[in-house]
Amino acid sequence: MKKWIIIAVVVVVVVVAAIGYQKTRKQEIPDVRIVAVEKGEITKAVVATGEIRPLAVAEVKSKIGGVVRRFYVEEGEKVTRGQNLAEIVPTATPEELVYARERVETARYQRELSERKFKRLEKLSGKGLVSDEEIDVAETQLSIDAARYDAALAELRVLEQGSGSGTTGAGETRSSQTASALSDMIIASPISGIVLSRNVDEGSSVIAMSSAYGGTSLMTLADVSRMHFEGDVDESDVAKIEAGMPAKVFVDAYPDTTFEGVLTRIAPQGLKQEGVVNFKVEAELSGESTIMKTGMSADVQLVLDSREDVLTLPEGAIIYEGDSTFVETVDAGADGGKTRVPVEVGLSDGIKTEILDGIDEGTEVVLQ
Repeated sequence: MKKWIIIAVVVVVVVVAAIGYQKTRKQEIPDVRIVAVEKGEITKAVVATGEIRPLAVAEVKSKIGGVVRRFYVEEGEKVTRGQNLAEIVPTATPEELVYARERVETARYQRELSERKFKRLEKLSGKGLVSDEEIDVAETQLSIDAARYDAALAELRVLEQGSGSGTTGAGETRSSQTASALSDMIIASPISGIVLSRNVDEGSSVIAMSSAYGGTSLMTLADVSRMHFEGDVDESDVAKIEAGMPAKVFVDAYPDTTFEGVLTRIAPQGLKQEGVVNFKVEAELSGESTIMKTGMSADVQLVLDSREDVLTLPEGAIIYEGDSTFVETVDAGADGGKTRVPVEVGLSDGIKTEILDGIDEGTEVVLQ
């Protein structure tokens, strides 16, 4: 009899121990699934992805065709508006030079002929032998022939610069047309900034910029006194943003630095690529933006709302059921080691959520 009593007692002890062990197992929650409520900052923002661009970019071209004789600046060098950048000399064949000299001589002869005629008519006019109308016609023709001579001479001077010859009469006075044509050989900087790139080498042939041809790009300049961001925003977010919003700029090259800026432009029309519609946006940067380089990859946070020194939890700890929100707090005495508690939530950035009421700082909560 005693033997059976002992066996029964042992069985009861084993059962009680097993139940206790099972309860203990239910209360065990992996540490990786436990987070604590803590104070922090939450920023709700729209993110745009793009790159850093200078305030202005200028592509430098030549008004005349020819060959690059020399560059006065190198890539990366700072330039000021009006500074000489390059010299272009026109190319001419021997036949073209001969033809140009012939045009000069013909134009000179015609100008001298018109000048003698005008002087004769002036003398006759003083005697009343010719009308004022004849004088006006002769004077007009003299002006036309003089302009043609100046144009022909200007063309020859420019061609001679390119060929290295200089056979034009030494006594000739340089006309305004000649001076203008020669000045076109010197390419001046249209803006102040830096030389981003030199697109041709010395000795390269270039095509003149005209209405029919785009012309050869000699170099690219950029005004980097102020940098700005150019990027894309998804169509689902474009209605949330507006010009003038503060922007936080993050550049891969400076991972520990946040640059400040302001959203300045939102494109009125979206661009569809691979079935996704994006809108172009631009943000002007302030502060130390000049340390950034053109073309750097960047992300911009367009701040919609922000909270500082508030209670926060990871979004993965929040349980949403209809209009109600809950969290599961760690409770060793409860079934499963956790207790569901209703909470009131506020701002969320998709990663962290603000806790307005229901639990306190330091409370341990189970991630879902």
